[in-house]
Amino acid sequence: MQDNGDNTQLGTTSIKFSQNSIVEGNALSHTEGSDEIQVNETGIYQVSYQLYGVQDVTGTFNFNAILSVNNQPLQDTFNESPVIRNSTSNRMTLTSTVILQLQAGDILKLNGVSIEDISYNNARIDIEKIG
Repeated sequence: MQDNGDNTQLGTTSIKFSQNSIVEGNALSHTEGSDEIQVNETGIYQVSYQLYGVQDVTGTFNFNAILSVNNQPLQDTFNESPVIRNSTSNRMTLTSTVILQLQAGDILKLNGVSIEDISYNNARIDIEKIG
């Protein structure tokens, strides 16, 4: 499953995905425009994402990402950006790949985490059942 996000949320938020670009099989499902990815089959999944963050105000900028299952953050997936100090624009892309054991009925989300007003203009998540 591959999803692309179009997000206007600011700060700490779960990322909504507006497209389901490649979907094969029934292990996962997602409603376009939702932040929830439903796990339909118990198994081992490889989850890779890219989360693009922008802060229009110049100065100090950082943001983080974390995956959650059933609204419980998975601390081992916490991904922290470096602090950027820039005088023109602040942009950062976080990427990560993790392997997760998921159960049928689980709800997976990608969350942007920031105390600053970060816009998440673009996101992508690729999920593959590998076992």
